[in-house]
Amino acid sequence: MSRVSQLEAWRRVRGVLEMSDLVLEVIDARDPLETRNRKLEELANKLGKSLMIVINKADLVPLDVLKEWKRFLERDYPTVFISAKNRLGTRKLMVSIKRLAPRLPVRVSVVGYPNVGKSTIINYLKGRHVAETSPVPGWTIGEQLVKAKQWLVVIDTPGVIPAEEVSDEALLVIKGAIDPSKLEDPVIPAIRLIMRIKSFNPKAFMDRYGVDSEDPMQLLEMVGRRRGLLLRGGRVNIREAAIAVIRDWITGKLVYYYRPPGDGGA
Repeated sequence: MSRVSQLEAWRRVRGVLEMSDLVLEVIDARDPLETRNRKLEELANKLGKSLMIVINKADLVPLDVLKEWKRFLERDYPTVFISAKNRLGTRKLMVSIKRLAPRLPVRVSVVGYPNVGKSTIINYLKGRHVAETSPVPGWTIGEQLVKAKQWLVVIDTPGVIPAEEVSDEALLVIKGAIDPSKLEDPVIPAIRLIMRIKSFNPKAFMDRYGVDSEDPMQLLEMVGRRRGLLLRGGRVNIREAAIAVIRDWITGKLVYYYRPPGDGGA
């Protein structure tokens, strides 16, 4: 993911925010701190736009943890948690949009890191399939302006990454913000992801693959063998095993969660 393409994405996002009345920042319930985009929040504040945080993928995290995150994030912005994919909490999202709208009809922009579920949320708001969705980060090509309701216009945006993070592939993997098949070497980012997953959910790999190891490289070997990702001679294709692990994280098949900083926090 080049700096040039991200500079263009930020330019487009700024244009969308300028025409918006309300900004929905979508974050991942499994890792709210890493998927919260402070640069987007700063830009929205600079432009004088109201912002609401939408914690998506709520079906992957216990309800009591979600409630703690809602309380924690509401120190800064109004917050709701939903599972756009499973239509959980989406009615509350609609009610919150109408409550926070400075005027009706309202123009709402949906922003966040790549692959946090922005297009899925837009599909729900519209009530039928209008925005292409894909488990490949960066799928959304350009902005889409959708009249979702008589009182609601929704604007999709490209996923954006702060400039200082563009070159940190391992961090982008943890954020689910990069297509693993495009990584020159996915093994090192996959190892960092494995270590983070195991630090919060030691049983994640046993639950998903039926194998486990404290050694990330050995775990990749075991996952690759279990998935049949083999080269000639029976050696494991470590690159493909690393890509498989990263994709399972992006698509929600590998799960961890933690509580907010502070009382009982991470």
